[in-house]
Amino acid sequence: MVVGSFAVAALVLAALVVCERRHPYPVMPLAFFRSMRSAGPPLAMLVVPAGQVGFLFFTTLLTQQVLGFTPLQTGLALVPFTAGLIATNQLTPRLLPRLGERVIGSTGLAGLVLGIVWMALVAADADAHTSIVTVPLPSVLLGAGAGATFAPVTAVIMHQALTEHVGAAVSLTQGLQQLGGGMGLAVLTSVLSATGGLDGGLGATLPATAAFPLAGLLLFGLWVRRIPGPDTTPA
Repeated sequence: MVVGSFAVAALVLAALVVCERRHPYPVMPLAFFRSMRSAGPPLAMLVVPAGQVGFLFFTTLLTQQVLGFTPLQTGLALVPFTAGLIATNQLTPRLLPRLGERVIGSTGLAGLVLGIVWMALVAADADAHTSIVTVPLPSVLLGAGAGATFAPVTAVIMHQALTEHVGAAVSLTQGLQQLGGGMGLAVLTSVLSATGGLDGGLGATLPATAAFPLAGLLLFGLWVRRIPGPDTTPA
């Protein structure tokens, strides 16, 4: 069933490419993927939610199934994630004109990687005495990283899109976010199952989760260029 599903997915993807190449008004213009400079930001938008959703999912398993937190305690431990997200969402628009999308986005992605790695260290040393204060620390770092990531990545995707493809760029951005979250969770739950499940697999699964924002950091940091302001010219 698994092999058959992959075969069907490959055929459908090939059919999509053929249809989009021939259609005068494609839903997903293939021009977005003609070079790594144009493909880097959309691919980063695919992998970043994979890491974020994986972090939240496996942190919930860690706190409730391993550490014995109640659902209320788990929710309170993850409130700093939302606080960090809101704070950097408010700050990022003010910093973008000064520092540029590449610097802000790369910093946010680095925060995502460090937050997940930090939580992996918590999972590695987790026991019944792990404090409810321990979990919020990497959570706030990951939330701050997420808040500093999505605006720059989205801005670059929209800037690179041709005028007639702006609507498609918006749809592609939203679709990749949803696809990335589901894709990442599917991959990471397989890693959890293969490495021992909840009894010992979280210590390996959380570092694997960090691989997704790390890939996004490489894609965004290597190929993205700063959006020129109204009084500047591109390098």
